[in-house]
Amino acid sequence: MAGRGGFRTLGAIIVLVGTVLLVAAIFLPWYSEQVTIGGGPSETQYFYLGTPGTNGTVQYSCSGLAAGESCPSSTSYSSYGQQNTYDLNDTGLIAATAFFLLIIGAILGFVAAVLAFGRRQKPGRGGAAWGLAAVALILALIAPLVFAGALPNALSHDLPSSVRQGSGPWSSFYGSNSTTVGTSTVSESWGPSVGWYLSIVAFVVLLVGVALVRRGPPPMRAPTEFAAPGSPETTGTAGAAPLAPPTS
Repeated sequence: MAGRGGFRTLGAIIVLVGTVLLVAAIFLPWYSEQVTIGGGPSETQYFYLGTPGTNGTVQYSCSGLAAGESCPSSTSYSSYGQQNTYDLNDTGLIAATAFFLLIIGAILGFVAAVLAFGRRQKPGRGGAAWGLAAVALILALIAPLVFAGALPNALSHDLPSSVRQGSGPWSSFYGSNSTTVGTSTVSESWGPSVGWYLSIVAFVVLLVGVALVRRGPPPMRAPTEFAAPGSPETTGTAGAAPLAPPTS
C-alpha cells in the first residue's frame, strides 16, 4: 500500500509540473513568420494566444532596418483585430480557442494535483484526482492539434488573395518559400514557435503524471467490527446449536 501511495504522490508532483508548463505555454509565442529581403532587413511576426482584441497577441521583431525605418512593433498593430490593411479575426479565434483550452486544462490539472497530494485518501478522492488530471491531459493535447489544424485555413480567410501568392502559412502549418521581387530575393519561413512545442511537452509530462496517479492506492475501507468470541462469526458455524455440557 505504501508503495502505491508513493506512486500517487509522485504522480501528483508530475501533474503539477505539467500544469506549470501549460501555464508557461500560454505566455509564449505559438507561431512565427519571418520575411527576409536579400541579405538585409528581416521582419518576424509572432502570434500569441489570447482573444482577438487583446494587445500583445501579435508582436514584431525586426533587424537590419535602414535609418528612419521602424518595426511594426512601434505601431498600434499589436492584436489580431488591429492590423495594417486587414484584420486577422479568424486567426484570432483560433488563438482564443487554444487559449481557453489551456486555461481550463491548467485549472483542472492544479485541482487534480491538490487532490492527489493527500496522504490519506478519502473515498472517491483518488478517482476524482485521476479524472480531472485525465481531462487536463486531453485538453493539453487538443489545444496544439486544433491550433495546427485550423490555423492555415484561418489565415487563408483573413489574408486577401493579393497577399496569398505561392505557398505560405495560409497553405501549410510550417514551411519556407523564396521568390524574386525585382532584383531582390525575398525569403519567407513560417512554423510553430516555442509555446506550441511547450504545450506538447506539457502533454507528455501530464501523461506520465496521470499514469502514476492511476496507480495510487484504492480508497481506504472502513474498519470492520470484531465479533465477540464464541459468536457465529468467529466459529464459522452460524446458526449451529451450542455444544452440550459434559456429563459426569
